[in-house]
This record gives sequence, structure tokens and C-alpha cells, in this order.
Amino acid sequence: MTATAIEPGVALGPGTLHIGQTGTMLDVSCNINNCVIAANKNQDDSTTKLCGTVVPGAVTYDFTLGGNVDTDIGSASGFFALSQDAAGQQVDFVFTPNTDAGTQAAGKCVIDPLDFGGDETTQTMASDFEFAIVGAPTYTYAT
Repeated sequence: MTATAIEPGVALGPGTLHIGQTGTMLDVSCNINNCVIAANKNQDDSTTKLCGTVVPGAVTYDFTLGGNVDTDIGSASGFFALSQDAAGQQVDFVFTPNTDAGTQAAGKCVIDPLDFGGDETTQTMASDFEFAIVGAPTYTYAT
């Protein structure tokens, strides 16, 4: 067996997040405060057979694209407007958490409306978001 070198951890950023319909995707990278693709495990109950053998339940995963973004409410062609106009629709995304590392995730997500407003006066308005990913993201690893 050949030993595999362990890569050191990689910082978040500088990176990119492009979202929207193919050909007209928005680059929202400079408004993103944090972003992550998370997997949620779903496992059916195990079944114990008469002989004592335990058969584990089937496992599936749901994925989400989530984070926090400064809301660009002053632009009719920005991320906030897209989230309102395309609410409930599937749109493409390409997420590269660190451009130097080069690995990216792509797929389709279901857009939900971003929050409108903020918590404190004089502070930048921001919105948490969590968009369901359709199926699983496709990862392209750096060479």
C-alpha cells in the first residue's frame, strides 16, 4: 500500500460564487461573507433478521449551498433581485472556495428569497441563505 501525502488545510478565499442561469450568471463573490456546501445524511432504520444479522438502512444525502451575503438591494440586476424574481426556481451555481486550491463545485440549486432589511442602523444589511441543491454537486478537482 502506498502512503498518501496529507495536504494542509486551505483557507476560505479568495474564491468565487457564480449563480443564476447559464450565460447570465452573476458573480456575487464580493458580497459573500461565508459560504459552504453542507451534506445532510438520511439513514433508514436498520433491520434485524431472525438469525441475528443486522442489515443497515439505506443512506442518502441532501446537499445545501448556504452562507451569509451582504444584500445588494439597490440593484435591479443583483443577487437580491434574482432571489426575489427566481424564488423557487432551479438555477446553476459554481462555487470555488479558494481559487489557488482550484477545486470547485457546480450544480443546480433552488433559489429562496433573501431577507430585506437589517438588524442595526448604520450596519451593512446582510442575509443568511440556504438553497437546496438538486441532486449532488459535481466537484472538479485541481490538477
